Amino acid sequence: MGIHTNITRIGTLVAATLLCATPTLAQDAMAGQKPTGKIVKITVRNLTTGQPFSPSYFESRGKSGAPLFKLGDKASDALVAVAEGGNIGNFSVAAAMNKGAAIGDAALAIHILPGQERSFVIHVDKDHPLVDGVWMLGNTNDGFSGVSGVDAYALTAPVTISPRGYDAGSEKNNEKKGYLGALGGGNERDPENGVIAYHAGIRGDADAPKSWNWDVNKPVAEVTITPLRAGF
Repeated sequence: MGIHTNITRIGTLVAATLLCATPTLAQDAMAGQKPTGKIVKITVRNLTTGQPFSPSYFESRGKSGAPLFKLGDKASDALVAVAEGGNIGNFSVAAAMNKGAAIGDAALAIHILPGQERSFVIHVDKDHPLVDGVWMLGNTNDGFSGVSGVDAYALTAPVTISPRGYDAGSEKNNEKKGYLGALGGGNERDPENGVIAYHAGIRGDADAPKSWNWDVNKPVAEVTITPLRAGF
């Protein structure tokens, strides 16, 4: 039996351990205002054969807001938590608190195994037109993928983005049991203190099997964003 899509929208109040909440973030922010936004559907498809995707975190933000990641930058603590352990909790808590109304909406999705896809919806508006999203490449030390700065508010037709795999630069790719959590034996850290870069793939010269590798010059996912309706 296949795994059914399971999406949790983020609410406005949260405890420190929040991983999901009620679907009120965008609705509360828009209470009493004239509808100006639109709903878009996001479909994430896993193109790899050996890399399960962790739960995904997506948000809509303003053009002046900080992206979830940027090549060449140092990864934030929240991104490190995703890339090293698949933990999207820090991002979801920040969205639920939504200081300064920097985030228009946010959505979470469950794991996506190789060959699978997940679809969910998110709200965008003129103040929060851009969509970012991240997830861990589950069989890596600190690999992840995602999209950044897609202007979903301007869309009049579906668009597909094909992101490659990224390295958070926070942990050495030693591919050893006890450090790479998918191998079992723990998930200790082997700090690298680097920056975000394209991932070099799985070498297969330690404990991780070569079958977990992918063509690092090709995308690991397809992310299709489809405008559904306006005036929400």
